[in-house]
Amino acid sequence: MRWQTFCFVLISFVASIGFGHAAATNQPDAKKFIDDASSRYYKLYNQIAEETYTSSDDEDFDTIFSKLATVKRIAAELVKISEEASDYSTANINDNEVKTALQNLRRVGELFVLGEDYFSSVLINFAALKELSTDKDIEPYQGGANMPDQDYSPLAYYPDIQKIFQQSNDSDELKYYWETWREKNLVWSSVNFYTIVEAFQKAAKILDIPVLEFWFRCYNNKEFLQEMEKVMEEIKPAYKQLHAFIRKELHKKYGGDVVNPRGPIPDHLFQQVREQAWYANSVIEPYFPKQNLPPYDTFVQHFEPKTMIDEAENFYKSLGFTELPSKFYQEQLKEQDESAEGANCRADIFDLTPHVYMKYCKKVEFRKFMQNHGYLCRVHYAKEKHNLPSYFFNSYDLEYPVGEAVILSASSPKHLQAIGLSKDFQFSEPILMNRLFRMGIHTLLNIPLYFVHTKVMSDLLNGTVEIESINKHYWELMETYAGVEPPSDRPENAIDFPYSFYLDMEQNYQTKKFVSEVLGYQFYRAFCQKNHHSGSLHNCDFYGNRAVGDDLKSMMSLGSSKPWHETLAKVLGNNFSLSGDALLDYYAPLLDWLKTKNRESKVKIGWNPSQKKVV
Repeated sequence: MRWQTFCFVLISFVASIGFGHAAATNQPDAKKFIDDASSRYYKLYNQIAEETYTSSDDEDFDTIFSKLATVKRIAAELVKISEEASDYSTANINDNEVKTALQNLRRVGELFVLGEDYFSSVLINFAALKELSTDKDIEPYQGGANMPDQDYSPLAYYPDIQKIFQQSNDSDELKYYWETWREKNLVWSSVNFYTIVEAFQKAAKILDIPVLEFWFRCYNNKEFLQEMEKVMEEIKPAYKQLHAFIRKELHKKYGGDVVNPRGPIPDHLFQQVREQAWYANSVIEPYFPKQNLPPYDTFVQHFEPKTMIDEAENFYKSLGFTELPSKFYQEQLKEQDESAEGANCRADIFDLTPHVYMKYCKKVEFRKFMQNHGYLCRVHYAKEKHNLPSYFFNSYDLEYPVGEAVILSASSPKHLQAIGLSKDFQFSEPILMNRLFRMGIHTLLNIPLYFVHTKVMSDLLNGTVEIESINKHYWELMETYAGVEPPSDRPENAIDFPYSFYLDMEQNYQTKKFVSEVLGYQFYRAFCQKNHHSGSLHNCDFYGNRAVGDDLKSMMSLGSSKPWHETLAKVLGNNFSLSGDALLDYYAPLLDWLKTKNRESKVKIGWNPSQKKVV
């Protein structure tokens, strides 16, 4: 199995089991039960940690966990704990910590409660959906101008077809790959996806937990979905301005037969725009050429791979975080093996709080440098919350938006100049706008997709929509929230989700990305306000501010021991709900530019109903 699959289930269990308090008909019995459950589990937990410590350098985490013979034994023990916890009642328990522990222990079985069905079917379904993007089973497009020189070997969506979307300006070619990949995987994606949906519904029923509470895990699902919906309403006017400009440029490029200047944007071109955000053939190239972007990779070319880790760690030390121990560098930090190198190499993170293991890329480039800032946030977060009972280790996934906030600061021109990386480069206003526009395409065009994907799953799980009509429902949501339509009429029995929908589905990755993006900007603005920043928000740097570090450590140390909003209040104060305001502040110069251009060209803001049919 993929290590992420096992890690997700395992981490959920770790976060649900405690050292010293739990559930029973009376409190003394409850606390004794928790002590016993914790002891039973940690014998298995420590075994996994030891195996990770001693793994050889040439093994990735996939290999390590595929060798673990104890997974089924862990599952059986956790299901047993879950069943025993269900025998206790919270009705007469006054201690909130004990009550919370009991509630967490009841769900510790997670998908393992499905028994052999989990191992024989559900894990295979997860793996199969992930492989939809990497199987080389798509015949190359043969309608291009350079046919004689083409390699006709079958392609995988990732990275082959994704690279085509990053480079191609041929609408027919992009439409071909959009349709062919979905048609090729229709049966396989449908069968595996539907089985997974049923697995979540069945597991929730066995655990006697509302299915959306089971799916969203650490959030109050009803209130949380309302907060997400509010964010979408807040950013809608700005999103429509960006959408109108992008649609106008696509219409100029491809003509009215491909792009309706008053309708939704065809999905294959919407993907092209997102994929090409940082490339020379972006639709904004006539206004902001890529060649005028800062030479980011040149800024870090003198680094060694390990130096990028050290420099990222300096950011956290500047905020007052304790330096990472030598044990982390000696035993928990390793280089990726040679096979992991290349443009797509990413760090491999395995979080078993209080231990976090990391394998980093040996490729030196600016993007990897920024990613390291985000990854180290997870290491520091684990360190700050390690004294909690482990049923509070779950931190509402806040390590991701905190990491995003740090990246926004570390990538700002102000910071790059302050630490000397861009000392010989001048950031003019056009260059700042060039950077901001490309960031805006990457961020603002993706947030509605994360929301739609989250809503599709929640509507399907709770029975709002039947599985037979999910494709029609999906396109209705895409039109409503993103102003996007399919490139052609689609069958209702298809399943047109993009490959990214299936990535890390067991972790509810789409919701996590939505929260990470939105909260990341909220945290960033709060830190900049704490730093008394003046001027444009997009060029703020809070490096070296110990007060920011104190707020961060205060939030991190809570884990999930306090409710979601109370935890956020440590950084956001009374404005602790999800909000799009910080995003709008960050991209304010871009939005002003878009409004001016859209007024000049008299384009329609918003979109008419799609003429494409889903039948």
